[in-house]
Amino acid sequence: MDISSPGIARHNKKTPRCEHHDALLQPEQRTEFAARFPAGLRAQTAFLLAHYAGNASLVAALLGTGVRTVRRHCRGWPPPSGLRLRRALRRRVVGLVCPRCLSDRAVEQARRANREARRATRRLPRDPGGVDR
Repeated sequence: MDISSPGIARHNKKTPRCEHHDALLQPEQRTEFAARFPAGLRAQTAFLLAHYAGNASLVAALLGTGVRTVRRHCRGWPPPSGLRLRRALRRRVVGLVCPRCLSDRAVEQARRANREARRATRRLPRDPGGVDR
């Protein structure tokens, strides 16, 4: 499906879209994004659990729901009711799969590491460089 075309494919809610980067994605990035995006709420929940190393309490906190709800949903229970929860789940997964979001996150981590390195050099005790008394 060509999601760059106008019309029904563009407005299909099943097609993964990143609100921040949808217009900036190249066609090959769109196909990579669509291939990496897990289909279905159960697969998305399992993807989040796998990404956060099985920490169901962290995933539940991110989604604003209970730990039992997350575990039950991964085991195949019906999807939780509520549009808010489904949107939060989709938003978190899109943020982890979108190629532009991943590159933005990598750039931000590099900036943060450079900033911390500069701060660490400023915190080092300075040698007076004079004659010992």
